[in-house]
Amino acid sequence: MNAILANPTVKRLLACLFGGFVLALMIGDQHGSQNDFGISFHQAVHPTRLLVFLGIGLAIFAALSFRPLLLPYAKAPGTTGIIAGFLAVLAAMVLMNWYDPVGKFGDLATQVGNTNGLDFLSTAFFGWLGYTLWFGCLVVGIAAVVTRNAVLGYVLLVAGAASAVIAFVAHVNVVDFAGGKDHSLGVYAAVVGYVVFAGAGLVVARAKAEVADPRAFVEAVMGWRPGFPLAVFAGVLLPIIFNSASWFAPLQLNLDYAGVKKDFDGIGLSSLAWQFVSWLGLVLSIATVLLALAATYLRHRLLGAVTAVVGFVGLLLTFFTVHAVSDTGSKQAPQYGGMWQNLGAGGWVLCIAFGLLMVSGILAMQRRPVLGRDAEAGIAALPVHQALAKTATSSLTKTLVPVAILLALFYPPTLPVVWQNVIVTQIGVYILLAVGLNVVVGWAGLLDLGYIAFYGIGSYTTAYLVGALPLKPPSFLHLPALWAIPFAILACLIAGVLLGAPTLRLRGDYLAIVTLGFGEIVQIAAINNPFNLTGGPTGPNLSFPRIHIGPLKVTFGLDNLPYWYLLLIFIVVMVILFYRLEGSRLGRAWAAIREDEVAAQATGINTTRVKLLAFAIGASTSGLAGVFFATKVGYFDPSAFSLQNSILIVAYVVFGGMGSLPGAIAGAAVLTWLPQFLKDQVPPADRFMWIGALVTAMMIFRPAGLIPAKRRRAELSGFGDESAAPDSSAVPRSGAM
Repeated sequence: MNAILANPTVKRLLACLFGGFVLALMIGDQHGSQNDFGISFHQAVHPTRLLVFLGIGLAIFAALSFRPLLLPYAKAPGTTGIIAGFLAVLAAMVLMNWYDPVGKFGDLATQVGNTNGLDFLSTAFFGWLGYTLWFGCLVVGIAAVVTRNAVLGYVLLVAGAASAVIAFVAHVNVVDFAGGKDHSLGVYAAVVGYVVFAGAGLVVARAKAEVADPRAFVEAVMGWRPGFPLAVFAGVLLPIIFNSASWFAPLQLNLDYAGVKKDFDGIGLSSLAWQFVSWLGLVLSIATVLLALAATYLRHRLLGAVTAVVGFVGLLLTFFTVHAVSDTGSKQAPQYGGMWQNLGAGGWVLCIAFGLLMVSGILAMQRRPVLGRDAEAGIAALPVHQALAKTATSSLTKTLVPVAILLALFYPPTLPVVWQNVIVTQIGVYILLAVGLNVVVGWAGLLDLGYIAFYGIGSYTTAYLVGALPLKPPSFLHLPALWAIPFAILACLIAGVLLGAPTLRLRGDYLAIVTLGFGEIVQIAAINNPFNLTGGPTGPNLSFPRIHIGPLKVTFGLDNLPYWYLLLIFIVVMVILFYRLEGSRLGRAWAAIREDEVAAQATGINTTRVKLLAFAIGASTSGLAGVFFATKVGYFDPSAFSLQNSILIVAYVVFGGMGSLPGAIAGAAVLTWLPQFLKDQVPPADRFMWIGALVTAMMIFRPAGLIPAKRRRAELSGFGDESAAPDSSAVPRSGAM
């Protein structure tokens, strides 16, 4: 028996079956009672339900056991698209709402099944057809990849396109039949998934290569006609913006583009804004899309310049119109909110569309790189994926960075208030903290478990300078909240030096223990201190900040967006500074200390000064985050600076990728967004189980992090494919040495 259990195959089988059993407990809305928690367990392990999850475990076991046989198919053209399409439709069917008054796909399917009078297509789609199309596309896609049959690829192309149309039409019919206000996104995610299925079918049918390179494919698409994909995407957005998106009072009037024209007729809307909602917005959008398509396809510099100018003008006009609609609407009907409030997604998404068109015009203005004969020969001698990276990576970067900026500017106003608060008080602030800790942990290799203490020092420094603590500052130091930023940064910088100076001789676990103790000392000192200097466990109360500089007057209050835009400015500035710092002489010195401190010292690096700078610079960033936390929340207590939060920040850096600036940002964003997202998806007690499962999967399948640093990736996976290295026997004897 022991010999059987020691067999690796048997161990793998038992682990996969146990994993399926755990999934059965994790997935679902089973609930027990205070007297009998076994009720939920019995519901979770119902025989029919348990067999399904054990089947999932067996499928995973088969995939792991036959991995050498499946791996060539996993790298075949079209596989990545099929997996992406399947996951997109899965997210739409399981996680997202399809009709706001009802909820998710399953709930809506139940309601449709109990309703008479709906057309056959809608009844079938929200019954058996929806799941059949989903799994049908998956089965046809797998068959097409395995057999490399072009006919099956074209079948998947047609099936994916038809499924997208059926899903959209069925959803529209149900919403029209039921009435009510709907801003759900499930159907759009499903349509995107089916379109990806269709694209994967086209790739399978047309691809000639045996092994796919998705990254090279994306780079090739972006580099073929820089800006052309952005123009196409903006054109796809227009029907949604002008036909179905809400422009004003989405929860009350739900006015679309035509509804704004109708309801705002003759009530004081400015002439330019009235023309925009009457005809100018639609005509200008279509004209700009056509200009962008022509400019990017022809790579015509003059057309590109015209597109960029027209796109910028369209963005400004849209922004002005959105402001005018909110201002006029609030004056005529104060119950619908004030200026910049109660706006739908339509105007903001149109701003994104015009921004994309402007960027596409700028990209079209850039000429193709002119390479000399030697450079062309050098690139041609590289492997295909490296050659594409040499010529097209810049196009990909120039495309993605402006898109990220546009989303950061115009996507937050479309979010509910709850999510706006999340992106300010959690995502934005923790991005700053992760970027600062990445200097210490990721670049210098110094494990700091008390980093949250600097966050607390920045918060309490702000509270002291605005006079919110029992200990009041002198009159000349009594400052507005945002003017406390340089003082909070300076206080944290000094604290970082004070922590780093006595710990310079410590390494590894000993350094972690000392920094952990520093964090605990700061928290306890905030609770218990002579004369109640910090307000003790109750904490301080701060008033909302203001900015009055000449004509610029901004009063911060309960609205989250002013905080977000101010925070975004500081995030961008800090990212640019740290990006430059990483490639500087100091950044290279940190990397040398991280790899081997003794060797770094032997090469002449002043390790004492360099490590002190790492502690000081990393701590100063947390001071900036502390100012925003204190002013936005208004009230805080020492429990916000606990050891658990400090470990969470370390987890953000490790999860995103130690030493990677984009990784630290991505790790903080994902791990702060995920708990809030899971609130509406799983029982509250199960949230941390799902987060733990995700972190465990990351440790196994992507140990370098979400966006790993190049050096870290090389340490874990090597510098390249050794099998692709040239054979030394092919080198002429004269050039062998």
